[in-house]
Amino acid sequence: MKNPYAPTNAPLLPFDMWAPGVEVLRELAPAVREWLTDAGPLTARIAAQSAAPAGVRLIEQRLGFLSREQQALLAAPASSCLVREVLLSGGDRPWVFAQSLIPDHTLESHPWLAEVGDASLGATLASVEGVGYGAFEFAPLPAAHPLAARALAGIAGSPMLLWARRRWVGLRGRRLLMQEVFLPELVPC
Repeated sequence: MKNPYAPTNAPLLPFDMWAPGVEVLRELAPAVREWLTDAGPLTARIAAQSAAPAGVRLIEQRLGFLSREQQALLAAPASSCLVREVLLSGGDRPWVFAQSLIPDHTLESHPWLAEVGDASLGATLASVEGVGYGAFEFAPLPAAHPLAARALAGIAGSPMLLWARRRWVGLRGRRLLMQEVFLPELVPC
């Protein structure tokens, strides 16, 4: 069976490079491309696809630090942030690993972001007035990439790469970064 996550002719991106636009997705199976480019809350799409309620499980919430590139992307004056990691599932199957990086200055203006718990952050933000979104960036992450390795922790099987997307979210002048890694169970083949 062909791996729908593997591009047929597209070269792998450098280890930490995210590509804007959908050109990098050109060689992917249409079903995978649709998942990666869908701007709606993933929990709604997972529920529709799996015919079961989408589950959100908070894995960890901890202090972390932004890379210089992430700090610039988020216009964050300091590198410290809240790292929130969740697993989105359809039925009993994990489909998406999501990591949100919330800079301290964003958290100071919006402390409720630390209290989301097992709720979907994407769905919660969709209901907040005045939220703005950056364009998606995409990356085929090798299994050894730190974000992919976190996504694969506790998941059976080890694919060579996982597709991920990210975009910043703006809340009244403050940003956070949402990164989503699509697990192999996502698209039935």
